[in-house]
Amino acid sequence: MKTGTRLDPILADVRRRADERRRTRPVAALRRETTPDPARRARFVDALSAPGLGFIAECKRRSPSAGRLSDEVDLGERALAYARGGAVALSILTEQDHFAGSPEDLARVAAAGLPRLRKDFVLDEGMVLESLAMGADAILLLAVCLPDPQLAELRALAAELGLAVLLEVHDERELERALEVAPECIGVNARDLTTFAVDLATTERMLPLVPAGQLRIAESGIRTVDDALRVRAAGADGALVGEALMRAGDPERALREWREATGA
Repeated sequence: MKTGTRLDPILADVRRRADERRRTRPVAALRRETTPDPARRARFVDALSAPGLGFIAECKRRSPSAGRLSDEVDLGERALAYARGGAVALSILTEQDHFAGSPEDLARVAAAGLPRLRKDFVLDEGMVLESLAMGADAILLLAVCLPDPQLAELRALAAELGLAVLLEVHDERELERALEVAPECIGVNARDLTTFAVDLATTERMLPLVPAGQLRIAESGIRTVDDALRVRAAGADGALVGEALMRAGDPERALREWREATGA
């Protein structure tokens, strides 16, 4: 599905990589190897349902908008620092060509003991199945990348497997489509996908439109304590923070300060 945004070359590479993996591990094999585990969904949802603003701390080495963020090979120590700082969950970039991630990164951060979101551009059944095999508790689905029938299919498969879904939206139309499949979490991304510019006014406009009963997650543009306070005031249950924490000299201390300031 073409999006007409700067995501399109990324999605082409994601599809190519997924096709390569299917040659060694076909969907049928993944189906045989996976056992549904509803406890995973519960871990992720419960972590974000606690009072206060829950921080989903992200592990990523680079991004198309920010460039290189880290040369770390093993992100395990960083994940431990996030856990000590009070993060409620981890977001792990597994996309290889544009974010320098790896499917193995999900296993490398397991010792932190936090629920793990596989953050990638999940496009088909095989990618949902392999997420369970990788150790994910939740997956990211992007409304902009998936037509309605496929969005419903992948959300249903995640539910069948016991994975939570963070469904990302950028505008009101995408939110309408997302609500049709009732994901556990709605993520409002403040980034414009045509320019990569970020505006937290998008988050402030969109979060109040998410109905009660679904977890509301603010994504992108949260760089300071003031930003975290803005999204909390807009109704966010969680904030996914990547670049600011990856650039922090002491991410454990940074998280503690953010949590104290926001009352988490």
